[in-house]
Amino acid sequence: MIQMLGEVAWASSVCGQKTAAQLGSVTGWASESIDVSTPTNSHGERVDFWREMILRLFADVDIGSVGSSGFFGKVKSQKCEMLRISDVSAASQSVKRRHLEPRNHEEDKYFAVLMLEGTEALEQDGNRVIIRPGEFAVYDATRPHYLSFTESWRQIIVSVPRASLNQRIMNMERRTATAISTETPTGRVMRLFLQGVAAQIGQFTSAEMVSLSESATNLIALAMGNLYPLDTERSSCKTLALVRVKIFVNDHLRDPGLSASQIASALGLSGRQINRLFEAEGLSLMRYVLRRRLERCGMDLRNPAYLMRRVSDIAFDWGFNDLSHFSRAFRDCFDCSPSEWRESAFPRAR
Repeated sequence: MIQMLGEVAWASSVCGQKTAAQLGSVTGWASESIDVSTPTNSHGERVDFWREMILRLFADVDIGSVGSSGFFGKVKSQKCEMLRISDVSAASQSVKRRHLEPRNHEEDKYFAVLMLEGTEALEQDGNRVIIRPGEFAVYDATRPHYLSFTESWRQIIVSVPRASLNQRIMNMERRTATAISTETPTGRVMRLFLQGVAAQIGQFTSAEMVSLSESATNLIALAMGNLYPLDTERSSCKTLALVRVKIFVNDHLRDPGLSASQIASALGLSGRQINRLFEAEGLSLMRYVLRRRLERCGMDLRNPAYLMRRVSDIAFDWGFNDLSHFSRAFRDCFDCSPSEWRESAFPRAR
């Protein structure tokens, strides 16, 4: 088993120096749209690149059982806030998660997997399932799990915040690593929807991705069944209202004066109504604003085009007006300082 290391340790390893530089040159690892594949270098460098790609986009896992030659990997991905839809393909390998808790909020996810090519053996919590083309399963990315691919494969992965599915599905923690039919009416709709979105990755605007992400989460929940009872009409209205709020917030993140009262007034809602809309996501309106600002700062700090910009300029650009508050909030969110976050993406040659 080949262990995946942390970003800084990996980047400073002897065998990874050249690959680390290549990773640093990839535009916008934290951006909302990614299209990247392993380089045409030596076998070892391709495997190193793939390990780091998975760490940055998905989770901290160990990768092993990699063949001696011909390794490849490719990810096309588009992110909307905390949800990410990805089209992933690679050569045979095994993947193992040993940690019991997410290391940061980016890892606090369920991974919903729709197999397109090849097969995947998935094990978690004593359950084991074989996923074949056209089949679907979900697993908890924060808890120990084991994946095995014995041949080249391709799949769609939807990284969904755990709170989103836990709020919709009863006993969700017991539904991991079990096969979910895509031959039921809702299963077929979900499968066709995910395939359609995956085929257009990178083409959607941020506003479009907000709506598509809500639809993806709802369709996955419907396909899994055992939903909490809902007032359908009221639920649909709440979803549309939440989308409106998120679009307004994301359009005004750069405004340092953005406030709950300003948002409520612009949308004709009360502050209490808006906070109720966010209850299913486990945060308040202004916590959502803070999180989105931090995520946008994180993206810019890892964007090569902004490498010469000062951290403070990026923070001010995204609506922060207190650098000490920004630094504390950033560390709480990313478990490192803004400078360390940037340095891990652009390691200095040693």
